[in-house]
Amino acid sequence: MLLAPALASAEVLDKEFSLTTVAGVALFGCVAAFWTARRYPWALAILLPVTGIFFWLHLSELLDPFVGPAMAAEGGIAYVITSWLAPVAVAVSTAFGVVLRGRGARAAF
Repeated sequence: MLLAPALASAEVLDKEFSLTTVAGVALFGCVAAFWTARRYPWALAILLPVTGIFFWLHLSELLDPFVGPAMAAEGGIAYVITSWLAPVAVAVSTAFGVVLRGRGARAAF
């Protein structure tokens, strides 16, 4: 009975965000950031910190020297690539929305 905890093996990713969660937050974040940048740029002060906190929590686990390699081994290369490209995609969508808003405002004059 004393050796039972030593024999137990627990997976890592069942305690972390799943690939579908990370991809879903990235997709929602991209659409929401683009739309918000175009329509209500002041609301980016709320949206970007919320998505940033999510990605910071996720990537801090992925960068952990003990948990990170286990996550990468269990999740595979798609999990790691999605984890790193998701915040970049949100940032690019935000920038694209801001640029298009600026062009639309200049075209109105």
